[in-house]
Amino acid sequence: MSRLRLSRLGRAQALSAAGVFAAAVLAVNANWLAARTYVRWDFTSQALYTLSQPTRELLRALDEPVEIVVLLSRADPLTVSVRHLLSAYGAETSALRVTAIDPDREPARFLAIQQKYGILSGKAEDGRVVTDASIVVARGDRHWFITPDDLLKFDEAAGRVQPALEQALTEGIANVLGTEEATICFSRGHDELGPNDAGPEGLAELRNRIEKNNYRVEERDLRSDADAALSGCRLLVIAGPKLRFGEAASESIVRAVRGGMSALVLAGPTVGEDGRMASSGLEPLAALAGAELEDDLVIETDAARRLPRGLGEVFFAEPKEHAVTRGLVHGARPELDVLVSESRSIQPTRGALPVLTTSDDALSIRDVRPILEGRLGDVVRTAEPRQFVLAVARELEKPAGAKHAPRVVLVGTASLAENRAFREPALYGSRMFLENAISWLSARPALVSVPEKPSREIGLGLTEDALSEVLRYVLIYMPGAAALLGAVVLLRRRAVEARSRRAAHPREDEDAARP
Repeated sequence: MSRLRLSRLGRAQALSAAGVFAAAVLAVNANWLAARTYVRWDFTSQALYTLSQPTRELLRALDEPVEIVVLLSRADPLTVSVRHLLSAYGAETSALRVTAIDPDREPARFLAIQQKYGILSGKAEDGRVVTDASIVVARGDRHWFITPDDLLKFDEAAGRVQPALEQALTEGIANVLGTEEATICFSRGHDELGPNDAGPEGLAELRNRIEKNNYRVEERDLRSDADAALSGCRLLVIAGPKLRFGEAASESIVRAVRGGMSALVLAGPTVGEDGRMASSGLEPLAALAGAELEDDLVIETDAARRLPRGLGEVFFAEPKEHAVTRGLVHGARPELDVLVSESRSIQPTRGALPVLTTSDDALSIRDVRPILEGRLGDVVRTAEPRQFVLAVARELEKPAGAKHAPRVVLVGTASLAENRAFREPALYGSRMFLENAISWLSARPALVSVPEKPSREIGLGLTEDALSEVLRYVLIYMPGAAALLGAVVLLRRRAVEARSRRAAHPREDEDAARP
């Protein structure tokens, strides 16, 4: 009997071991299949994390690693959405290398990334680290910055917000994969501000910013054979010329713009030998953009806009709704004001849209001799105060056979592009305006077309009646309900205690009830 019992016990142990082994094999197979067939379900009402077909095709075509560095703190409201969306991207390809760095908790790692890509940063009032890039997409020596404004599109007038996470990420990946290298040309030969000048009035900081976004920067001399000099330029930047452009150079620029090149003209006022404001020679280009460059100097007399020092030539301009002023119009913070210095006015004639203006109390001066002679008061008394336009933008018709529709931005001052605008935190708004202008002018068409997500309302919309109702709930209904519930609980507790005493001492209650 003992042998039979031992034999049965051995078989039972063998079967148990085989069952454990089979379960382990099934678990390994299940994990392997799960890893090979990664599936996510999106239960959000607007399918925020369901990737579009163009995005899937782009991700599945990746044949080399793409690095994505997320620079969002844990307290940022977008952190969770970005993490979920990147998980959806990871389900389509194994070529993404995602790194998350919290600037508040990991200052050493953030400093390394900041130095590697030249990211600017600062601190908010609550101590949080704020950067000009929320996500960096990189492949080799090419990289693309995604800013907070790229992730969400706000329409404060309508009280709605539109998620743009997928569009921003897919566009960033597509741009670092692209082989096309756009060239931004800086004009030379008319005493312009130089992209290699590191002084306060140079453009070295602007050049670094442009090169950081995968553009080639070149200087082109337009004094002779301007047509050949402008060949291959996606965008021409004319920054603060002191000498007048000749007719041949102006006509060459006009022909290049009509052929598909965009132009950014930062034409500040210049004084002629007779003391009067001189023309720039760029009037044909301004006419093509639907505007006129005035030969004047704008003086701001509104005390709330002008700086205390000077004559009023340094003041804060008012941005108007446009892609060039993105992030500067609705609810702009004081640190995002656009500070201009020594600007001429621009008169829109046809098609040009104003993007920067003065107050209604600004003046236009065409002759500086009274100012030099100390007779500014005479000028102020005789001039008629009104609002002046300082910058305009226009998109022209796409030429036949061209890849891109040319765009032109005319600005009456070159101070927005100077190095000081990139180095002084107080001029952040001026820097943002210029960066938006360059981004709009030199925008490369998206290699993929990602459909937009539906917008939704921002927060709660409360009327006066709704606010009164909330006030009544908070101050009357809720405290009253709590007090009533407390009174009921107290009375019930006392009744239960009285019944318990009567049940414990029935004779005492009977004696108390006798006469």
